[in-house]
Amino acid sequence: MGFGLSDLVFRHRPVASDVAAVRALVQSTGFFSEEEVGIAAELVELGVKQGESSGYHFVFLEVEGQVLGYSTFGPVPATTSSWDLYWIVVDESKRGKKLGRAVLAETEARVLAAGGSRLYADTAG
Repeated sequence: MGFGLSDLVFRHRPVASDVAAVRALVQSTGFFSEEEVGIAAELVELGVKQGESSGYHFVFLEVEGQVLGYSTFGPVPATTSSWDLYWIVVDESKRGKKLGRAVLAETEARVLAAGGSRLYADTAG
């Protein structure tokens, strides 16, 4: 699939098919355990069922209807402007095409629009 940055489409509300798409994306990296893959998919499922009341926010990056990357993030409880970046993943076969940067930039824009001024990312060991 050849594409340019102008072909990228961002979506912010998860749909039921995103659960399987996220599971496949996270598995494709080879970085995460099956338990972690399950947690990533579970957060998307919560987003589908509960919407914004889940406390999780999403960015889905699509090209021609295929999810190639995503992020999950949310406000840090008991703070006024701090947010956590829980997940940011790009399909392993599409790495090196600046898709991760695009997902991060869109995530940062969403946090800023919501009044956030800090975005924290912790990494697993």
